[in-house]
Amino acid sequence: MTLRNLTIGDLKLALRDLLTDKADELRLSATGKLYEPRLRAKQKEIDAIPDAAGTQAPLARELAEADARHDGLGAAVFFLCKAVEAHPALPAALKEAAATAQQAFVPKLDVLRAPYADEASAALDNRPELTRLKAELKAAATPGGGTLHDWVKAFVAAGDDIDGLLRRRATLLATGENAAATGPLRGAAVGLLGRFREALRDEIQEEGSKLPADHEARLFAYVDKLNADRERALRGRASPEQAPPTAPSPPTVPSEVAPAAPVVSADPEL
Repeated sequence: MTLRNLTIGDLKLALRDLLTDKADELRLSATGKLYEPRLRAKQKEIDAIPDAAGTQAPLARELAEADARHDGLGAAVFFLCKAVEAHPALPAALKEAAATAQQAFVPKLDVLRAPYADEASAALDNRPELTRLKAELKAAATPGGGTLHDWVKAFVAAGDDIDGLLRRRATLLATGENAAATGPLRGAAVGLLGRFREALRDEIQEEGSKLPADHEARLFAYVDKLNADRERALRGRASPEQAPPTAPSPPTVPSEVAPAAPVVSADPEL
């Protein structure tokens, strides 16, 4: 299995696992004893890299935080509009305004699970709607003071924040700051692990070897998991344990309005 997709951060975790938790297993083989000093030397180099330089996707934390705010505001707008629509005693004009706002800004909860770039694009598209529906949005009061216009304005602004972060990320990637800082070391570490694995495999297959048949698989189990997770992320697919929860069905009466489910936007760049 090729390990070319492992990042510096992945390699830091992988080497820690091999040289700490599995150090005794590593030393069961002559190959492990031979490669341990080389692996420790590489681990020392990687651990010396500043955390920011080892990040494959720059601004990942900042984007996640901006997305959480964007999605929370979007869910709040969606459910408030649905509650206004369902309330039997509210004026028809207000209910119609809420329905229009919901369809314009958060037509369905799935839009809050879109890739970052799509959410940023939607914010740009929604700016004219924010102006066009200003009067209707200001007519709907919100819990905690303010109006629906305030909530929608903040939701659109959160999408703009995501756009700004994506632009900064693109600049960082284009200038190669991360790759230039970590690329050679990452490649050397991946190559070292690959050579160790091939040599270990040869030792296991030697006639008279006392190493268990699954020794390689056990020793590289965490490395392989990190690599598999990275490949899934690069293909833009979330791993099963990270899959976003199913969105609740839109409420039909006020008593059925449930809290917004957590929403996770897909970021194929991570």
